[in-house]
Amino acid sequence: MNSKILLLLICAMFSPMWGLGQFTIPSLGNTIYEGVFTGNGLLGTMTYRSEKSAIRVDIGRTDIYDHRPHSADKLFDQARMSLGHFELSFDEPILKAEGNMFLKEAYAEAKITTVQGLARIRTTTLSNDNIILLEVLKKDFKGNYQLTWKPDEAISPRMGFSYTQKPTNYPANPTGNFGEYAEVKYFDQTLLAGGGYVTAYFGKTTPEVDTYLVTVGYSQQGTSYIQKAINYLKTFNRQKLTRGLAAHRKWWTAYYSASTLTLPDTNYQRFYDMQLYKLACATRSDKPAMDLQGPWTSPTPWPAYWLNLNMQLAYSPVFKANQLGIASSLIQMIDRNKDQLKQNVPAAYRYNSLAVGRSSGPDLWSPVLLAKNTPLESASDGEKELGNLVWLLYSYHQYYRATMSQEVYNRLFPLLKEAINYPLHLLEKDQAGKYHIGVKTYSPEYPKGYAYDTNYDLSILKWGLKTLLELDEEHGAKDALNPVWKDVLTNLREYPQDEDGFMIASDLPYGESHRHYSHLMMIYPFYDVNWDQIENRSVIERSIAHWQSKKQWLQGYSFTGAASMYAMMGRGDSALASLDMLLQKYIKANTLYAESGPVIETPLAAMASIQELCMQYWNGVLRVFPAVPHKWKDISFTNFLADGGNLISAERTQGITTTIQIKSQYGGKLRLKCDITTPDINIQGGGKFDREQDGTIILELNKGATALIGSN
Repeated sequence: MNSKILLLLICAMFSPMWGLGQFTIPSLGNTIYEGVFTGNGLLGTMTYRSEKSAIRVDIGRTDIYDHRPHSADKLFDQARMSLGHFELSFDEPILKAEGNMFLKEAYAEAKITTVQGLARIRTTTLSNDNIILLEVLKKDFKGNYQLTWKPDEAISPRMGFSYTQKPTNYPANPTGNFGEYAEVKYFDQTLLAGGGYVTAYFGKTTPEVDTYLVTVGYSQQGTSYIQKAINYLKTFNRQKLTRGLAAHRKWWTAYYSASTLTLPDTNYQRFYDMQLYKLACATRSDKPAMDLQGPWTSPTPWPAYWLNLNMQLAYSPVFKANQLGIASSLIQMIDRNKDQLKQNVPAAYRYNSLAVGRSSGPDLWSPVLLAKNTPLESASDGEKELGNLVWLLYSYHQYYRATMSQEVYNRLFPLLKEAINYPLHLLEKDQAGKYHIGVKTYSPEYPKGYAYDTNYDLSILKWGLKTLLELDEEHGAKDALNPVWKDVLTNLREYPQDEDGFMIASDLPYGESHRHYSHLMMIYPFYDVNWDQIENRSVIERSIAHWQSKKQWLQGYSFTGAASMYAMMGRGDSALASLDMLLQKYIKANTLYAESGPVIETPLAAMASIQELCMQYWNGVLRVFPAVPHKWKDISFTNFLADGGNLISAERTQGITTTIQIKSQYGGKLRLKCDITTPDINIQGGGKFDREQDGTIILELNKGATALIGSN
C-alpha cells in the first residue's frame, strides 16, 4: 500500500468528534418542544418558560409507573407518572430567554434576561449518580427569584385527552405531602397499589451561585424510599459532587468516542449529534429501557411502551452507532419478562409460545388473544396484533450479530423459537397447499385492518423463520423444528399485492392514508424484498409511491420509513428529500417530536435513516456509501458497527470514496460493495480477500485483523 493511501486512512480513523458543540434554542418557548434537556437514563430535566416572569425545570424519572393490578385499562392502571417541576419566579418579567445544550459536556443552560440583569439556570444530570445539579448563576443578576416545587397530580397522563376512552373505575391516588427534614425539602406521593415516589432537594447559596441538589426516590412497596432519598442527598457533599462531575464528563467522553459521523450539512450534523445525545439521556445499560417519553414527561396519551413500531424505531440507530450499552437496556427488559411474555398468549399455547400486544408497562404485560375458533370482534386492536414480539426480537438479533456472544445466542434462540411457535399454532393450509395464517390479525394503525394474512404478520413470520434457520445452522441444524421451519418458509403464502403494490392483507388493498408502513416491512426493515432482486424493483417502486401518494395521515415516521426504503434503492437524493420534509414540518426546535403528545421514536428513526445513507447491511452484503445525496460531497464516519461485529470507518471526498477500514473484532467472512472501482486492499493481522465479477469484495479476516481499502 502506498504512503498516500495509508495517510488518508489514518486521517479517517482518527478524525475528531465534529459537531459536538452547543445546540441553541434562540427563544425558549412554553412547551417541552422548545426547551433544553438533560438526562442520565433514569433522571432527567427539561427547562423552558412557564409564565412571563417564570421558568420551569421539569423533573422526570423513567421507571416511575403506577402498578395497579392487571386490568383492561393498563394505560391508566400501569401508566408512566409525571412528577412535576421546579418553578423559578423572577421579580420582573422576562425580556429574553435563550437555551443552550452543551452536548460534549452534557449540561443545559437557560439564559434569562430581565431589567435586573442576566441569570443563568444550569442543569446537569450526573451520569453515575442519581443526582440532578440545578445551579442559578447570578453574577450578572441583581434581582431576586423564588424556587418552588410544583407537583403533578398522580394520575395517568392519558386522562387529560378527551378522545381516549376512560376507565369506569379509576380511584385517585392519595394526595401527596410536602415535608422537610434536616434542610432537605421533599414532596412525597404515595400510590394506592403500594409504595410511592418522592422528589427531594436542598440548596446552598453564595453571592454568585445558588446550588440545588435534587434526587427522586421510588419504590413499589413501603415508605422507606423517602428516608433513603433524604439520606442520599445529605451524604452527597462537595467532594462527592466534584468527583461526580468528573465522572460525568469522563462517561460522556467515552460514549461519544464509540463512533463518529461527519456530514457536510450543518443542520443534519446538529440533528444527528442531538440524537446521539438524546439516546444516552434516555437510557443506559443499567437503566430502564426507553419508553415513548424518555426522562421528559408531559401531558400525553402515550404513557407506556408501544411495541408495534415505536420501541423498535427508537432503538434502530444504536447498532450502527456502536452503542451496545444503549441497546442492552432493551435486551434486559425482554430477558427479565420472559415469564410474562408467556402469560400474554392464550392458555392453550402457553406451554411453548410467547407474545406481546400493542402497549405495556415495564413488565411487558400485554395480552394477545388470537386463537383458532375464537371470535375477537369485541377485543381491542392491540390484542389482535400477532407479530409485535418477533419484530422486537429483530433488535435482539442485531444485538447478537453485533456481539457474536454465545451467551446472547443462548438467550435469543429459545426466545425467538417460542415467539415463532405462536403463529405456527395459527397456520392452516389452503387448497393450493400453501400455509397461511388461519385467523384474522390486525395490521397496526390501518383503519379496518383486521384481516387474514396481513403483510405485517407475513413479513415478520418470514423473517423469524429465516433467522431461526440461520441460527440453528450455526449449531449444525440440530433443532427438532428445523424441518418445520423449512417447510413453512418454503410453502408460505406469497405477500398479497395488486396493481398498486403490496396490499394491507389478503383481500384488503391499501386504499386509505396510513402513517405506519406495516404493509411494507418486507421491504424495510427486513429487506426480504429488496433492490438486488431485479424482478421485484417494480413492485417496490409501486408500493412506496402508492403509500406516499395518500398524504392525509402521513406522519413523521412515514418519512423516515420512506427515506430508508429510498436508501435501500440507492436513491440518496430521494431519501434526503423525505428527511427534509420530516425536519422542516415535524421535528421541533429541540429535535423532539409529537403526535398528540411527545413521542421519542421518530427523530431516532431519522438518525438510523441518515446512517443508512452511509452504510447498510442486507442480503448478506455490507454496503459503504450506498446512497449518499449528490450534494453531500465530503462525508466520513468512524467505527460504525456492522453485522458480525465488524467496525467500519470510511471517508468520501469531493463525491469520491477514498478509504474504507474494516476491523474484525471476532473474525469471519464479509462481502463488501463500494464504489471504489480499482481498490488497493491491504490486510493487517491475517486474512485473505477475493473479488467477484460484479466488483463485490470477499474478505476473510482473522480475529482482530484490519482490512484497509483505498483507491489506486
